[in-house]
Amino acid sequence: MSKFSYRLLVAGLMTVVALMGTSPVLAVQIYGGWTRADVGLQNDGDGFFVGVGNEIPMAGSVFDASYALEYVQKVGSQPTFFSDPETGFAVTDAEVTLHCVQPSLFLGARVPDIGIVPRIYVGTSIVLKVSEEWSDFPGQAHIEWGYKNTDIVGHVGMSLGVGPVTVDFRYTQGFIGQLLHDNTLVNTAKAETPPEGTHTPEIGAKLTNIQIGAGFTF
Repeated sequence: MSKFSYRLLVAGLMTVVALMGTSPVLAVQIYGGWTRADVGLQNDGDGFFVGVGNEIPMAGSVFDASYALEYVQKVGSQPTFFSDPETGFAVTDAEVTLHCVQPSLFLGARVPDIGIVPRIYVGTSIVLKVSEEWSDFPGQAHIEWGYKNTDIVGHVGMSLGVGPVTVDFRYTQGFIGQLLHDNTLVNTAKAETPPEGTHTPEIGAKLTNIQIGAGFTF
């Protein structure tokens, strides 16, 4: 993790801790679920997310604000040529998992005074890539790919709450191009020009993902 990424992470964590310390109402929510991401490669991938958040008290019963600290996996794969001195050429998927931590802020609106409470919300996060994990490769590739350490993303989502239980759907759009052409590694190349019939990864691709999950507030 770069010094800049570390400073952003520290700033985000300090903000979340400060908000938790000043909130007069304890309404902590723990949640998690499934995520499907487009990381700029041929195939989208499935991962999971978890988070912990707290509401910011606001006047009225329609609008609300909240903050959270979340861990999100973003997964994708690319059909790739590999060469090995002993086994020759092979085509297989090069799969990447981005492990990300993101301090987040949300603003929402809900219909009050009904049993099942629908809520529409928007939000933003600073995304810090903690690690970038690639699958084992059956040989050597000659063109390498990687991802930036930081991103800014926007969220739009809808949730339904019954008592302390909430189910949630969210779409996330990245604002900063993330996919890089990386040829700094000598013996651990990540991905090569794709085989015929697959598209070439787009340098500077902005990442997107959808999330479906559930949470419990106490």
